[in-house]
Amino acid sequence: MTKRAIRIANCSGAIGDGIDQIYRLALAGGIDAITADYLAEFNIAWRAIDQQTDPSVGYEGNFLQQLAWHDGDAARLLVEKKIKVVHDGGALNPQALAEAADAYFRGLGITSVKIAWVTGDNVTEKVRNGMLDTELKHLDLPGVVLTQDDIGAMLTANAYTGQTGVVAALAAGADIVVCGRCTDASPVMGLASWWHGWTATDYDALAGSLIAGHVIECGPQATGGNFAGIFEFAEIHDLGFPIVEIEADGSFVVTKNPGTGGAVTIDTVTAQLMYEIQGPYYLNPDVTLHMESITAIKIGEDRVRIAGVKGSAPPPTTKLAVCLLGGWQSELTTFAVGLDTEAKFQQMKSGVLKRINRNDFTVFSIERYGSSPKDPKSQASATVMIRFFAQTPKKEALAQLGQAIFFNGLQGYAGMHTSMDWRTMVPRQYVRYFPALVSQTLIPLQVHVMADGGPKTGSARVIDVPARDASLCAATAAVQPNYGPTVAMPTLEGSTVRRPLGDLVFTRSGDKGGNSNIGIWVRDDAAYPWLKAFLTAERAQELLGDDWREGYKVERCEFPHLRAVHFVVRGILQDGVSSSSIVDGFGKSVGEFMRSRHVDLPMVLVEAEDARRTAAYSAVGRTYSPSG
Repeated sequence: MTKRAIRIANCSGAIGDGIDQIYRLALAGGIDAITADYLAEFNIAWRAIDQQTDPSVGYEGNFLQQLAWHDGDAARLLVEKKIKVVHDGGALNPQALAEAADAYFRGLGITSVKIAWVTGDNVTEKVRNGMLDTELKHLDLPGVVLTQDDIGAMLTANAYTGQTGVVAALAAGADIVVCGRCTDASPVMGLASWWHGWTATDYDALAGSLIAGHVIECGPQATGGNFAGIFEFAEIHDLGFPIVEIEADGSFVVTKNPGTGGAVTIDTVTAQLMYEIQGPYYLNPDVTLHMESITAIKIGEDRVRIAGVKGSAPPPTTKLAVCLLGGWQSELTTFAVGLDTEAKFQQMKSGVLKRINRNDFTVFSIERYGSSPKDPKSQASATVMIRFFAQTPKKEALAQLGQAIFFNGLQGYAGMHTSMDWRTMVPRQYVRYFPALVSQTLIPLQVHVMADGGPKTGSARVIDVPARDASLCAATAAVQPNYGPTVAMPTLEGSTVRRPLGDLVFTRSGDKGGNSNIGIWVRDDAAYPWLKAFLTAERAQELLGDDWREGYKVERCEFPHLRAVHFVVRGILQDGVSSSSIVDGFGKSVGEFMRSRHVDLPMVLVEAEDARRTAAYSAVGRTYSPSG
């Protein structure tokens, strides 16, 4: 008999997110499980640095704060309502977090919760000892390999693992499953597979749960967070966190609890579908998802159904995230105000560069952010930021940064002043991120289930989970297509108007190592042929303006059922957020910058979008002011 859909909520999409959400989701009820995604490349790197001085740390503690919300009622409600919890907050030390959670429940007098943790993703010692069978090649930089010097500087190496450990833990009766570096969607996939009894070859169903996990992994980003159209919603604060209802065939509905802020619409779901992907193939340790067939249909208020999901065998490899101790860095910000800010910036830049030895630094960056308007109405609006950023293998070299800035202080430009937080100049270690691939056959897992009854710390039953057999993998990983427009520029009646691209489109962008992806879509079928023809790879380069650098590469594809064009810009985030010298190392605002660029828009299309936005704003008591 087919089982009903499993209802899975997300309580956190990043560290510090959703601190009250376990409590609120459990209190509202009607869910079977809660998942969370606490990890990113940068905080794995931070935890690796922490463990250098204290091996007992290395996990993200937000889960403990969420359990303790409302004087521990969050934890009590989980037990009362029999809600499963699966997440990746264990980071580099899932055992320590599992034991801390167990101790917290016991402190509340609750002894019935069975907690498990999953290990096997941390392959640091295997890399150090040469136990991985192939040369580790950089995922994005041809010809770059992990050297012995790199291994000497290695802090940690973590393989992205799939759902099998989660499924084994749940099958063993675990109520809470703490993972390390599993993929972001693995908690949702594991819960759905366990619930519906899927096998390793139920590829379409697995692909459905993969994209369901992707949609909710960033919490309120699926309900209006980080969304360009947020002002069309009545309540733009205190957003509801998303819930997916996953059916036995892998199709699902995205929703949220009534009375919470934001909304679940085709656009909010499309935004998250476009987030941090690499193209039409979504590669995962358990399945390869084919995204081009996905459809999103509104079936009710705050209810969007995703269907048409197709899957195939997973790749033979999985991603390996290697964190290398890169050296030392520091930074400081000065400010220029009012007139001649470009000349003031150039004066400061040339003065500082004269006082430092560039050969001592691997990175020495001086960047201007913002501009001063004509006739500014406040000093704040007239202020431009000048950011100095330096990286070096020699800690002592960073003393030059402060000396050079302060030497050019009182003899610098008119009105020169600095940020008063000079702690940013204190040298701190940074981590280089090296993404690679490793054979799935080399990554077995272990599930550790805490014993029932009595003090549990240090006592656990171990379940071995074999590595994926090569026969269950595709021969090679699917190659992302890269192609130009599939239609010619349509003939549209009327003239064009010079306005921001964002007056017609929405975007969502994010990071994958040193690359940024940008999904751009329209809401009207009539506008999609124009969008496809207009957004060439060359146009994307133009829209990036002065941020484009020689050596970057643009890859392009289309998602017809979502009315979207998708780009990956390789190299724009340097080596990734853990060591990037740019402010937006996550690539979150790349799409918003592109939306702000003025282009020639067909009048007939932009007028229709103006009318759509005017009506939506009016419905929630706001006034839409077109940018043009």
